[in-house]
Amino acid sequence: MFEQLGLIGCGLMGGSFALALKRAGLVKRVVGYSKSPSTTERARQMGVIDVEAPSALLAVSGADIVLLAVPVSATEATFKGIRHLVNANTLIMDVGSTKRDVVDAARRILRDHVGCFVPAHPITGKEVSGVENADVNLYVGKQVILTPIERTFTVQLQKAVDVWTALGCNVVKMSPQSHDAAYAAVSHLPHLIAFALISGISGQAQGKEYLSLAGPGFRDFSRIAASDPKMWRDILIANKEELLEQSKIFQATLLSLEKLIASGDGDALEARIDQASSTRANWRISAPKSIK
Repeated sequence: MFEQLGLIGCGLMGGSFALALKRAGLVKRVVGYSKSPSTTERARQMGVIDVEAPSALLAVSGADIVLLAVPVSATEATFKGIRHLVNANTLIMDVGSTKRDVVDAARRILRDHVGCFVPAHPITGKEVSGVENADVNLYVGKQVILTPIERTFTVQLQKAVDVWTALGCNVVKMSPQSHDAAYAAVSHLPHLIAFALISGISGQAQGKEYLSLAGPGFRDFSRIAASDPKMWRDILIANKEELLEQSKIFQATLLSLEKLIASGDGDALEARIDQASSTRANWRISAPKSIK
């Protein structure tokens, strides 16, 4: 059991983590800080946190586990704000959707204490944000990707594995580089496509009418376009190299399908659709415990 969780960012992800940690009996006290005082106050009123901290540094004071649930673009500034109270026994984790930029920031700022940091990416979330949407079951049955580096302390890494496992998660380890390449393909690009699709339709003269006629398939396909704009702005920019590479592959594939349609080659088009359909039908969410 941990004595105190220092929660920096009391929104959906951070709030859900605090609630889950409490329910599992893994922490005695939660001290929280958010940039917006009203968010921190609301988190206390909801029982997400026990004590409101006036700064990130004071949220970390006395904490043996720290969770950074802030936009990826705010990670470096957050490290700067807490580094003076980080010690060798502190377990620090984040929940960001990109990892190389976060790891680079940790190396620069935490320096000798970078081994305390275990980068984490829970594969879960909602289209809505804010502490009022915190969900004690948000992490149950979900994958959590940990991306330790060569300087990560073995003790802290095992603590991180134990914490997420206790919350009902399937823990996978991989390098920051492999993580960003994989999630550019299966998360960041799909969001980019969804944003572009909605923008493209709504920008047409009859866009509103077209959208009013859409059915369940469109609803399911476009669901992620309702995601938080600021968060996804940061993610797409932070992982731009891998994302743009995946976008090139997608555009080339789309162009090849367009050519089949334009030429009226139904047999070839059906074969391509069948291949995609079969791949999707046989897809299962699963992963080994470690990926290089």
